[in-house]
Amino acid sequence: MSFCKATKSLAKQLDPKGDLIPVDSIINQNHFRPLCLVQRKTKSSWWQNCPFHKTGYELGDVLSLEDHAAKLEVKDSDPIIIVDQVDGTVEGDFGGRVDATAVEVKGTASLSHARSVKVKKIHVSSRVLDSLTSKGNINMDHEFIKQSKKLQRNLYVISEAVEVVEETQFDESSKAEGSIFYEAWIKMKLKGARDTRKAIVIPKACILAFAVKQLRIQDNTASLYYYPNKKTRTFEQPGFQSDAAASSLPSRSLVGCKDLVEEVKWEYATFTLLSANLCCKFLTGFVAIMTENDLLLKLELQLEEAIANNDQSKLKAFKPELQGLVENLCDASGAINTDLAEAVLYFLQALSELMEDQLIILAESVGKKIVSQQLALVESILKNDFSCTEKKFAVHAQHLTEEDLNITGAMIEMSGVTMGKNGPHLLGTGKPAAFTALSALYVALYGFNLLST
Repeated sequence: MSFCKATKSLAKQLDPKGDLIPVDSIINQNHFRPLCLVQRKTKSSWWQNCPFHKTGYELGDVLSLEDHAAKLEVKDSDPIIIVDQVDGTVEGDFGGRVDATAVEVKGTASLSHARSVKVKKIHVSSRVLDSLTSKGNINMDHEFIKQSKKLQRNLYVISEAVEVVEETQFDESSKAEGSIFYEAWIKMKLKGARDTRKAIVIPKACILAFAVKQLRIQDNTASLYYYPNKKTRTFEQPGFQSDAAASSLPSRSLVGCKDLVEEVKWEYATFTLLSANLCCKFLTGFVAIMTENDLLLKLELQLEEAIANNDQSKLKAFKPELQGLVENLCDASGAINTDLAEAVLYFLQALSELMEDQLIILAESVGKKIVSQQLALVESILKNDFSCTEKKFAVHAQHLTEEDLNITGAMIEMSGVTMGKNGPHLLGTGKPAAFTALSALYVALYGFNLLST
C-alpha cells in the first residue's frame, strides 16, 4: 500500500465531506503542519486540478509582527483510534453492446488489508488566526510574497492537521484474476508473482491530512476568506475583477474531446517546428524529471518566473539531462523564446497533474515507443464524453501487445476510469472526475508523441 493511497483512504474515512486534504508524500509531510503556508496555482486550463504544494514557510515568517511566536497556540485533540480490516473477494462485471453484439466481462480480485492507527487532530483556532492576521501586517518585501503575487499564486494557511500518535504499519495483499489492469501491472513489476503483499510503516508524529484557510492580501494587510470559492484570489487590487480569469475558462460541461484536441494543437504548435535533435533533447529532459516531483515543480516555477520577467537567468538546469532543454528555451540573443517556453510550461502543468505511478508508466512507455498507440486509445475513450454524467463505453484496443495493454490500462485506471477487457475491446465506466484526470493524461501523451516522432 502506498503512502498516498493510505492517506486518501484515511482522509475520506475521517471526513466524508472532503474538507481534509490527504498528504501525498511521506518525505514532505512535515511541511503540512498547522500554521504552515501552502500554495495553489490559478487554473490556466479547465482540466487542471491544481493540488496544494508546500512552500517551506510558516505564517509567522511573512508577518511583520515581532512577538507573533508567543501567540501561536497549536492545540491537540483526544486520540482517535481507527481500526479497519477487509478480507474478501471483490467482483465486477460490465454488460454492453459492441457493434450490435452483446458482450459481458467479469473481473475478480481477492484482497485483504488491515490497519489500526491512533491519530489526533492538531489545530489552531480561528480566533488565533484572526488575531495574527489583524495585528501583524504582511511583509510585502518578503521574496516569497513578492514572487507569489507576481505569479498570482493563491496562498493558504494550514489550520488543522491529522497527526499519527504512534508508529503504525499498514499491510495489504491482493491476488488478481481476469483483466484488472492495475493489478496486472503490479504483477509485472514483481516479475510475474501472482500474489502481491505491500506494507508501509508510518512513523510517529507523521502528518496524514490537513485543512486550510485561504489568505486574502490587500496592500500589506492580510485576512482570511471564511467562504472561499473557486474564483477567490489571495492577491486582489482594489477595483480589480479577480474572477475574470476564472470565468474566462470554459466549464467542464462545455468542453469535450474535440475541444481538447484543438487546445493541445494550439498549445503545442511550437513543438511541431522543433528539429529532430531538439526534440530528442527535450524528450531526455522531460523523462529525467518525471520521477522527481520536487524537480518538476522547481522547473515549472522557474519557467513561470522567466516568462513573466523575460529573464533567462531565472532558468537553471538542476541535472545534466535538463541542460539541453533549458539552454534551448532562449533565442540567439539570449531572450526567452516565449512561444516555446509557454508550450513547455503547458506540458509541465500536465505532468504535475499525474500520479507518481502514472509518471513511472509514462516514462516506461516512452522507452517502449508505444506513446502514439496510447494516445489514440485515450482519445477514443474521451470521445465517449463522460464529463457530465457517468457513462459506460466500449472501444477497440488494437496495436498494443498484451503487456503494453496492461501497462496502458493501469495508467488509465489511475485516472479513475474502471475498465475490463473482452477480446479486442476495452469496456469501462467513466465518471466526470475521471474525464478531467484522463484529459490531463491526454495532454501529457500528446506532448510526448510530438517529441517522439
